[in-house]
Amino acid sequence: MRTYLVPTDFSDNAKHAIDYALSLNKTMNARIILFHSYVVPVYSTDIPLTVPQDAELRQASEEAMEKLCSRLKKENPSTEFITQVQQGYPEEEIVIAADKHKVEMIIMGTQGASGLREALVGTISAAVMENANCPVMTVPAECNFKPFKKIVFATNYAEGDFHYIEHVLDFARPYSADLVLLHISSGEFERSLEFDAIERFKERIKEDTKYKNVTFKLLESKDVYKGMNHYLEEVQADLVAMTMRKRSFIQKLFKRSITQKMAYHSEIPLIAFHVNG
Repeated sequence: MRTYLVPTDFSDNAKHAIDYALSLNKTMNARIILFHSYVVPVYSTDIPLTVPQDAELRQASEEAMEKLCSRLKKENPSTEFITQVQQGYPEEEIVIAADKHKVEMIIMGTQGASGLREALVGTISAAVMENANCPVMTVPAECNFKPFKKIVFATNYAEGDFHYIEHVLDFARPYSADLVLLHISSGEFERSLEFDAIERFKERIKEDTKYKNVTFKLLESKDVYKGMNHYLEEVQADLVAMTMRKRSFIQKLFKRSITQKMAYHSEIPLIAFHVNG
Protein backbone atom coordinates (compact mmCIF):
# COMPACT_ATOMS: atom_id res chain seq x y z
CA MET A 1 0.00 0.00 0.00
CA ARG A 2 1.29 3.44 -0.91
CA THR A 3 1.94 5.95 1.86
CA TYR A 4 1.93 9.72 1.44
CA LEU A 5 3.16 12.15 4.08
CA VAL A 6 1.25 15.44 4.20
CA PRO A 7 2.74 18.07 6.56
CA THR A 8 0.47 20.62 8.18
CA ASP A 9 0.86 23.71 10.32
CA PHE A 10 -2.96 23.98 10.49
CA SER A 11 -2.93 27.05 8.23
CA ASP A 12 -5.26 27.63 5.27
CA ASN A 13 -2.38 26.90 2.92
CA ALA A 14 -1.74 23.53 4.58
CA LYS A 15 -5.47 22.73 4.59
CA HIS A 16 -5.53 23.39 0.86
CA ALA A 17 -2.65 20.96 0.29
CA ILE A 18 -4.43 18.30 2.36
CA ASP A 19 -7.61 18.74 0.31
CA TYR A 20 -5.57 18.40 -2.88
CA ALA A 21 -3.83 15.26 -1.58
CA LEU A 22 -7.16 13.66 -0.66
CA SER A 23 -8.66 14.44 -4.07
CA LEU A 24 -5.60 12.94 -5.75
CA ASN A 25 -5.83 9.93 -3.46
CA LYS A 26 -9.22 8.90 -4.83
CA THR A 27 -7.34 7.16 -7.65
CA MET A 28 -4.10 6.36 -5.77
CA ASN A 29 -5.57 4.69 -2.62
CA ALA A 30 -2.66 5.59 -0.36
CA ARG A 31 -2.35 5.71 3.41
CA ILE A 32 -2.10 9.35 4.55
CA ILE A 33 0.28 10.43 7.32
CA LEU A 34 -0.68 13.84 8.71
CA PHE A 35 2.49 15.34 10.16
CA HIS A 36 3.06 18.42 12.31
CA SER A 37 6.22 19.70 13.95
CA TYR A 38 6.51 22.55 16.41
CA VAL A 39 9.44 24.60 17.66
CA VAL A 40 9.92 25.67 21.27
CA PRO A 41 10.96 29.34 21.10
CA VAL A 42 14.23 30.36 22.73
CA TYR A 43 14.93 34.01 23.53
CA SER A 44 18.21 35.61 24.51
CA THR A 45 17.27 38.67 26.56
CA ASP A 46 17.60 40.17 30.03
CA ILE A 47 13.90 41.01 30.04
CA PRO A 48 11.72 38.37 31.75
CA LEU A 49 9.41 36.77 29.18
CA THR A 50 6.62 34.25 29.43
CA VAL A 51 7.10 31.75 26.59
CA PRO A 52 5.27 28.51 25.81
CA GLN A 53 6.98 25.37 27.09
CA ASP A 54 7.41 22.04 25.31
CA ALA A 55 4.55 20.29 27.12
CA GLU A 56 2.17 23.18 26.45
CA LEU A 57 3.06 23.36 22.76
CA ARG A 58 2.82 19.59 22.35
CA GLN A 59 -0.61 19.47 23.96
CA ALA A 60 -1.91 22.28 21.75
CA SER A 61 -0.44 20.61 18.65
CA GLU A 62 -1.89 17.20 19.50
CA GLU A 63 -5.32 18.68 20.17
CA ALA A 64 -5.27 20.51 16.83
CA MET A 65 -4.13 17.34 15.06
CA GLU A 66 -6.83 15.23 16.71
CA LYS A 67 -9.50 17.72 15.67
CA LEU A 68 -8.20 17.80 12.09
CA CYS A 69 -7.91 14.02 11.79
CA SER A 70 -11.38 13.47 13.25
CA ARG A 71 -12.92 15.74 10.63
CA LEU A 72 -10.98 14.17 7.77
CA LYS A 73 -11.94 10.62 8.81
CA LYS A 74 -15.62 11.56 8.74
CA GLU A 75 -15.25 13.14 5.31
CA ASN A 76 -13.04 10.33 3.93
CA PRO A 77 -14.14 7.09 5.63
CA SER A 78 -12.30 4.82 3.19
CA THR A 79 -8.91 6.49 3.74
CA GLU A 80 -6.48 5.30 6.41
CA PHE A 81 -4.98 8.17 8.40
CA ILE A 82 -1.95 8.16 10.68
CA THR A 83 -0.92 11.20 12.71
CA GLN A 84 2.44 12.29 14.08
CA VAL A 85 3.37 15.34 16.15
CA GLN A 86 7.07 16.02 16.62
CA GLN A 87 9.19 18.74 18.20
CA GLY A 88 11.74 20.23 15.84
CA TYR A 89 12.23 22.37 12.78
CA PRO A 90 9.72 21.31 10.10
CA GLU A 91 12.19 21.31 7.20
CA GLU A 92 14.26 18.73 9.12
CA GLU A 93 11.54 16.71 10.83
CA ILE A 94 9.49 16.24 7.65
CA VAL A 95 12.46 14.56 5.94
CA ILE A 96 13.17 12.39 9.01
CA ALA A 97 9.52 11.30 9.23
CA ALA A 98 9.40 10.50 5.50
CA ASP A 99 12.46 8.26 5.86
CA LYS A 100 11.11 6.61 9.01
CA HIS A 101 7.79 5.69 7.42
CA LYS A 102 9.33 4.91 4.01
CA VAL A 103 6.73 7.05 2.26
CA GLU A 104 6.32 7.09 -1.51
CA MET A 105 5.78 10.84 -1.65
CA ILE A 106 5.54 14.03 0.40
CA ILE A 107 2.69 16.36 -0.57
CA MET A 108 2.88 19.88 0.81
CA GLY A 109 1.60 23.37 0.17
CA THR A 110 3.82 26.17 -1.01
CA GLN A 111 3.55 29.91 -1.22
CA GLY A 112 5.70 31.93 -3.57
CA ALA A 113 8.71 33.91 -2.46
CA SER A 114 10.57 36.69 -4.19
CA GLY A 115 13.40 39.15 -3.78
CA LEU A 116 15.51 38.95 -0.63
CA ARG A 117 13.28 36.32 0.97
CA GLU A 118 13.75 33.95 -1.96
CA ALA A 119 17.50 34.57 -2.14
CA LEU A 120 18.34 34.26 1.55
CA VAL A 121 15.54 32.62 3.50
CA GLY A 122 13.69 30.30 1.16
CA THR A 123 10.68 28.26 2.17
CA ILE A 124 10.17 25.04 4.08
CA SER A 125 8.99 23.32 0.92
CA ALA A 126 12.19 24.25 -0.92
CA ALA A 127 14.32 22.88 1.93
CA VAL A 128 12.34 19.64 1.96
CA MET A 129 12.72 19.31 -1.82
CA GLU A 130 16.47 19.75 -1.41
CA ASN A 131 16.90 17.04 1.23
CA ALA A 132 14.09 14.50 0.91
CA ASN A 133 14.93 11.01 -0.29
CA CYS A 134 11.51 10.53 -1.89
CA PRO A 135 9.52 12.52 -4.47
CA VAL A 136 8.04 15.79 -3.22
CA MET A 137 4.86 17.30 -4.65
CA THR A 138 4.35 21.00 -4.00
CA VAL A 139 0.84 22.42 -4.34
CA PRO A 140 0.39 26.18 -4.93
CA ALA A 141 -2.12 27.87 -2.66
CA GLU A 142 -4.34 28.97 -5.54
CA CYS A 143 -4.41 25.59 -7.33
CA ASN A 144 -7.47 23.34 -6.97
CA PHE A 145 -7.43 19.68 -7.93
CA LYS A 146 -8.81 18.66 -11.29
CA PRO A 147 -8.37 15.39 -13.18
CA PHE A 148 -5.08 15.44 -15.07
CA LYS A 149 -5.39 16.02 -18.80
CA LYS A 150 -1.81 17.04 -19.58
CA ILE A 151 1.32 16.24 -17.59
CA VAL A 152 4.73 17.61 -18.55
CA PHE A 153 7.96 15.86 -17.56
CA ALA A 154 11.07 18.00 -18.05
CA THR A 155 13.91 15.75 -19.17
CA ASN A 156 17.46 15.82 -20.49
CA TYR A 157 16.85 12.35 -21.96
CA ALA A 158 19.24 10.87 -19.41
CA GLU A 159 19.14 7.11 -18.87
CA GLY A 160 18.03 7.54 -15.26
CA ASP A 161 14.92 9.49 -16.28
CA PHE A 162 13.15 6.29 -17.37
CA HIS A 163 12.73 5.28 -13.74
CA TYR A 164 10.98 8.56 -12.90
CA ILE A 165 8.80 8.49 -16.00
CA GLU A 166 7.26 5.27 -14.68
CA HIS A 167 6.34 7.12 -11.48
CA VAL A 168 4.78 9.96 -13.47
CA LEU A 169 2.73 7.47 -15.48
CA ASP A 170 1.11 6.37 -12.21
CA PHE A 171 -0.59 9.77 -12.24
CA ALA A 172 -1.33 9.77 -15.97
CA ARG A 173 -2.89 6.33 -16.40
CA PRO A 174 -6.00 6.73 -14.18
CA TYR A 175 -7.04 9.75 -16.27
CA SER A 176 -5.61 8.68 -19.66
CA ALA A 177 -3.73 11.97 -19.49
CA ASP A 178 -1.31 13.13 -22.17
CA LEU A 179 2.32 12.94 -21.05
CA VAL A 180 4.70 15.37 -22.73
CA LEU A 181 8.42 14.66 -22.40
CA LEU A 182 9.84 18.16 -22.69
CA HIS A 183 13.47 18.94 -23.39
CA ILE A 184 14.59 22.56 -23.43
CA SER A 185 17.66 23.20 -25.55
CA SER A 186 19.76 26.21 -24.62
CA GLY A 187 22.00 25.70 -27.66
CA GLU A 188 24.85 23.96 -25.82
CA PHE A 189 24.67 20.81 -27.96
CA GLU A 190 24.26 20.12 -31.65
CA ARG A 191 20.66 19.69 -32.73
CA SER A 192 21.48 16.37 -34.41
CA LEU A 193 22.66 14.94 -31.08
CA GLU A 194 19.49 16.09 -29.35
CA PHE A 195 17.28 14.61 -32.07
CA ASP A 196 19.17 11.31 -31.79
CA ALA A 197 18.53 11.30 -28.04
CA ILE A 198 14.82 11.89 -28.64
CA GLU A 199 14.62 8.97 -31.07
CA ARG A 200 16.33 6.63 -28.60
CA PHE A 201 13.96 7.80 -25.89
CA LYS A 202 10.94 7.21 -28.12
CA GLU A 203 11.94 3.62 -28.77
CA ARG A 204 12.59 2.93 -25.10
CA ILE A 205 9.30 4.50 -24.00
CA LYS A 206 7.39 2.55 -26.63
CA GLU A 207 8.95 -0.73 -25.53
CA ASP A 208 8.91 -0.27 -21.76
CA THR A 209 5.74 1.63 -20.89
CA LYS A 210 3.15 0.53 -23.46
CA TYR A 211 1.48 3.89 -22.80
CA LYS A 212 0.18 5.48 -25.98
CA ASN A 213 -0.47 9.05 -24.87
CA VAL A 214 3.18 10.12 -24.87
CA THR A 215 4.56 12.93 -27.01
CA PHE A 216 8.00 14.53 -27.25
CA LYS A 217 8.77 18.22 -27.41
CA LEU A 218 12.11 19.89 -28.12
CA LEU A 219 12.00 23.57 -27.23
CA GLU A 220 14.73 26.13 -27.82
CA SER A 221 15.25 28.74 -25.11
CA LYS A 222 18.33 30.44 -23.71
CA ASP A 223 16.48 30.79 -20.39
CA VAL A 224 15.31 27.33 -19.29
CA TYR A 225 13.08 28.66 -16.51
CA LYS A 226 11.27 31.18 -18.71
CA GLY A 227 10.99 28.73 -21.58
CA MET A 228 9.44 26.09 -19.37
CA ASN A 229 6.95 28.45 -17.76
CA HIS A 230 5.87 29.75 -21.15
CA TYR A 231 5.35 26.22 -22.47
CA LEU A 232 3.38 25.08 -19.39
CA GLU A 233 1.06 28.04 -19.78
CA GLU A 234 0.72 27.51 -23.53
CA VAL A 235 -0.37 23.86 -23.25
CA GLN A 236 -2.35 24.43 -20.02
CA ALA A 237 -0.50 21.69 -18.15
CA ASP A 238 -2.07 20.29 -14.98
CA LEU A 239 1.12 18.88 -13.46
CA VAL A 240 4.85 19.27 -14.06
CA ALA A 241 7.54 16.79 -13.02
CA MET A 242 11.27 17.50 -12.80
CA THR A 243 14.44 15.97 -11.43
CA MET A 244 16.90 17.70 -9.13
CA ARG A 245 20.35 16.74 -7.95
CA LYS A 246 21.98 16.99 -4.54
CA ARG A 247 24.13 20.11 -4.51
CA SER A 248 27.13 21.29 -2.55
CA PHE A 249 26.88 23.97 0.13
CA ILE A 250 28.45 26.54 -2.21
CA GLN A 251 25.96 25.70 -4.96
CA LYS A 252 23.08 26.08 -2.51
CA LEU A 253 24.46 29.38 -1.26
CA PHE A 254 24.80 31.09 -4.60
CA LYS A 255 22.16 29.57 -6.83
CA ARG A 256 18.66 28.14 -6.58
CA SER A 257 18.01 25.07 -8.70
CA ILE A 258 15.57 25.42 -11.59
CA THR A 259 13.29 22.95 -9.80
CA GLN A 260 13.21 25.05 -6.63
CA LYS A 261 12.59 28.20 -8.65
CA MET A 262 9.67 26.48 -10.35
CA ALA A 263 8.26 25.46 -6.96
CA TYR A 264 8.33 29.08 -5.82
CA HIS A 265 6.51 30.48 -8.81
CA SER A 266 4.63 27.66 -10.56
CA GLU A 267 0.84 27.97 -10.69
CA ILE A 268 0.41 24.19 -11.01
CA PRO A 269 1.57 21.31 -8.79
CA LEU A 270 5.16 20.19 -9.24
CA ILE A 271 6.73 16.82 -8.46
CA ALA A 272 10.47 16.83 -7.76
CA PHE A 273 12.44 13.58 -8.05
CA HIS A 274 15.88 13.41 -6.45
CA VAL A 275 18.78 12.17 -8.54
CA ASN A 276 21.97 11.30 -6.68
CA GLY A 277 25.24 12.29 -8.25
